[in-house]
Amino acid sequence: MNTVPEPRTAAALAARRSKTDTALLRVRESIARLQREKAQVSVAAVARRANVSRTFLYDNPEARAAIATAIAEAGDRRTRMLAEQDDEREAT
Repeated sequence: MNTVPEPRTAAALAARRSKTDTALLRVRESIARLQREKAQVSVAAVARRANVSRTFLYDNPEARAAIATAIAEAGDRRTRMLAEQDDEREAT
């Protein structure tokens, strides 16, 4: 019942893989740019910057992990910054 020749299927899969890899590269670059700008990293912000859908970010495990890591790191930095500010206030 499969009427599509094998080479066409392989070419279509390769094209899809290439498109996904390109989108993941844009996602990683967008996260890095947001971090450099000290902007909030969120799924919506990354989707806008990387020109991908939020569905892509949620469905792709690599993209989802990259965003989760960036959000966790931002939370850790914020916690350290607030602790340092508290220490400075107590010292005065």
